[in-house]
Amino acid sequence: MGKPKNVILIVADSLRYDAVYREEGPGVPYLESNAIQFTNARSSGCWTLPATCSMFTGMLPHQHGATSQSRWLANEIPSLPEKLKTAGYKPIQVSANIVTTDIFNVSKGFDEVYRTWDFAESRHQWLLRLVLSINRPRIRRMVLKPKDMVFEKISEDLRQGIIWAQKTSQDSFSKARQLIAENNAKGQGVFMFINLMESHYPYHIADTFTLMNKTLSGKMHEWYILFHFLSQSFIKNEKNLLTQEDLDLLRRKQQLAWKLMRADIDNFCKEMHENTDNLIVFCSDHGDNFGDQGWQYHFSNVTDGGNKVPLFWLDHQDKKAGIKEHNVSSRFMHQDILRACGITEEGTLMEERDNNLPMLQSFWYDNEGKTLDRYKYNQMAFIDGDKRFVLRAGKWMYAPTAKEGKEPTFEYVQQNFNPIEELHLSEQRKKYLEQSMKDFSVFSDKVMNKGK
Repeated sequence: MGKPKNVILIVADSLRYDAVYREEGPGVPYLESNAIQFTNARSSGCWTLPATCSMFTGMLPHQHGATSQSRWLANEIPSLPEKLKTAGYKPIQVSANIVTTDIFNVSKGFDEVYRTWDFAESRHQWLLRLVLSINRPRIRRMVLKPKDMVFEKISEDLRQGIIWAQKTSQDSFSKARQLIAENNAKGQGVFMFINLMESHYPYHIADTFTLMNKTLSGKMHEWYILFHFLSQSFIKNEKNLLTQEDLDLLRRKQQLAWKLMRADIDNFCKEMHENTDNLIVFCSDHGDNFGDQGWQYHFSNVTDGGNKVPLFWLDHQDKKAGIKEHNVSSRFMHQDILRACGITEEGTLMEERDNNLPMLQSFWYDNEGKTLDRYKYNQMAFIDGDKRFVLRAGKWMYAPTAKEGKEPTFEYVQQNFNPIEELHLSEQRKKYLEQSMKDFSVFSDKVMNKGK
């Protein structure tokens, strides 16, 4: 089998599976007619840093180390752009999310990094400043503090605010299209990574930032919702400040954001894939959480709703559409991309195997030093068949997988019940889970001095 001319990985940031798969379908006709769709793919992490690093390395967060506490992709761990460069591809990143760039070392290995906010024209400077000042607590703190040694690095968030104020997917695709064409004209294949932020908070439902409510009181309340959702106020307040109705409004906003961006994605994929030998993957890095099991936003959840992701694989040679329904971790796209490019690695999305069951990890988020004690724990979950188990603060909990968009709540199992021992697992899967849990525990203790 020949290698793809170019490899293109497109990530819609924070996009939930159930925002894409609504009653009317995903709404991406080219992808639906030509791609392999994975209907039970799940992220390994619950926010951009660990989730993206898992896709770039094929590893779980405790293995690559980039978590809510450690926040750095180690230089010694080879990532996808570095490996594809050895196969002759020029790695290029076009990103609307600063988390995927050098601030956490995620962009290591890329020859070129293009930040969308640097080349997209800002439409409303006043709105940009307003969004930043109201909705970015750490930006407010940063602006009010004197400069320090990391000020220049973090202050890039100020320019990145353009992403929060307007739709930029067409800008990103135009830049990617230009770069691919320029390199292909020189006979140079590329690995193109594209991160899109329309589906990320504050969920763009129009070309520029727009609130859903029409009345003045409604708009003020929506600002209130957006502020407390982003600030994750629930983990530092005894009183729940947002109702489920508030969170459902944000759920609808993300669904509308998907409808706004999906034609851009589908058209770009068609252009890059039809009558070419390019390999294209479109997916989400993780999903946001709109009240599932008590969690809000992301950083600290391992729920099915927050981590089940859309995943489409447009092959460069076998261009037959299909649906894969087995449980799988999206991190194994790393191995399949490398295999397509002539680099053989263990693991696959394409078939059920003992080690590709979804395993999800979260590491508690220190919210301004005010996180309540009851949220100070790291946790690890796995999915086997239609069963979900999570090890939380040393105790196992169980819930079935979501049905029809409803998210069953985890409940504690009987004392001394260990699903790895009780389930009818193959010996290889059992050993894999046991070792993963052990390694996770060691890493967890190291980074947080053992959560409560």
